[in-house]
Amino acid sequence: MSESRSKNVMNNMTTGALVQIINKLMIFIVRTVFIKTLNEEYLGVNGLFTNILTILSFAELGLGTAIIYHMYKPVAEDDVEKIKSLMNFYKKSYNIIGIAIFLMGLLVIPFMDFLVKDVPNIQENIIHIYVLFLANTSVSYFFTYKKSIISAHQKESIINMIDSMIYLVKSIIEIVFLILTKNYIVYLMMEIIFTMIENLVVSNKANHLYPYLNEKEVEPLSSKEKSSIFSDVKALVIYKMGGIMMNGTDNILISALINVTTVGLVSNYTMVINAIRGVLSSILNGITASVGNLNVVEKSEKKEQIFYQLTFMNFWIYGFVSIACMVLLNPFIKIWLGEKYLLEVAVPIALSITFFIEGLRNSSYTFRVTSEVFKKGKITPYLATIINIVLSIYLGRLWGVLGIFIATSVAQLCSYSWIDPYLIHKYEFKTSSSKYFKKYLMYIGIFIAEVVATMYVTSFIEVTGIASFIIKGIIVVIFPNLINILVFYHTEEFKSLLGKFMNKMKGK
Repeated sequence: MSESRSKNVMNNMTTGALVQIINKLMIFIVRTVFIKTLNEEYLGVNGLFTNILTILSFAELGLGTAIIYHMYKPVAEDDVEKIKSLMNFYKKSYNIIGIAIFLMGLLVIPFMDFLVKDVPNIQENIIHIYVLFLANTSVSYFFTYKKSIISAHQKESIINMIDSMIYLVKSIIEIVFLILTKNYIVYLMMEIIFTMIENLVVSNKANHLYPYLNEKEVEPLSSKEKSSIFSDVKALVIYKMGGIMMNGTDNILISALINVTTVGLVSNYTMVINAIRGVLSSILNGITASVGNLNVVEKSEKKEQIFYQLTFMNFWIYGFVSIACMVLLNPFIKIWLGEKYLLEVAVPIALSITFFIEGLRNSSYTFRVTSEVFKKGKITPYLATIINIVLSIYLGRLWGVLGIFIATSVAQLCSYSWIDPYLIHKYEFKTSSSKYFKKYLMYIGIFIAEVVATMYVTSFIEVTGIASFIIKGIIVVIFPNLINILVFYHTEEFKSLLGKFMNKMKGK
């Protein structure tokens, strides 16, 4: 990895982590005020409509990734005219998408009775709330296209800082309005206003960094270039739609099979996990643009080396965090909100396993979307979606919430977890994938051993409350990480990542 690429990676990772920590802290504070001023049924509505709008956003699927992918080469070659053409095309496309999502969203309204099993006990009209959610999703597509040029230049740190400042201001204002008005509609209006503000600020920053974006004379993309982009979009839509169906239907199924109140209880757990996921994703997403650059300029051997380093890093980070969630989620929810918001212990365990499986394949996903491999394996999302929905309905009726989350894990293991690495090795590295799967099984085995060891030791803790949480937290920090050091200290991946970390600490 070149010095400039390494520098961009570290800047993006560092600012991404800092920004996400601040953002997630504010999410936690806003959620606490939200629960105290409103009730859990509003949480259920929040989680349900978020899932519905996530699925409706399939209209965008692939376009942003395809544009950034096509931008890596002109950015590397400083081809300003090509960048201008791509950005102009991106702008027009996203304006159309924003309008299309709003119109499609309106078509969901007649089916609201089916999606909401038990109408929640809230003052506001549920349709009015849904329309505000829909409006917020739609306006998010206007001006957001300019984020792509900043990302393609490996400057995610700029976007991170802007997002953080705006989110901080938004959170403070939402807290004040919730306390003063206890009005859910006002809260949703704040969401819409700040979505628009964020996009406008990022847009102005992009214009300042790259003044040529303001130039009126832009050469339109040729029909061949548009056709190439749409071909890539089509491949990514098929791929990403599977991810949406995997992760975006849980709350809808819980609402339809159980009730909206349970969606609210589950959302507290998923909020904590998503907060952690956001921090980790922001750190690791700082690598994405650099991997895109790597795929353009480096040879297969170098790509494969970096891939295995990232896979090892994902195993260590996501494995440790998953174990922490298994052990600490229920105690945290109890301290934070009280016993009435607790779910059976198997639920956070199932959520954590899904989180680990998803995290372990993060390196495969990164290499897939930054290379031409994303055009391969179109059957993967169909396979994942079918397994997930069929199993979710069956296991959801059998075991409730737990069954729905187990189905998601099984669907990932039976599809993305093995197909993506196979395709990357075959088409990008031109090597056998057997090495990967041996490592994958080893990582799974070590993760299971760490889970058993950590949960066994923490089961002997008899104190309760905050003291119990702290002691379990210390054990969680020590056991998995100590096992990893003892097992991997002699490996190439460990030595390489340790060397880079030590160099960073020395300022090199």
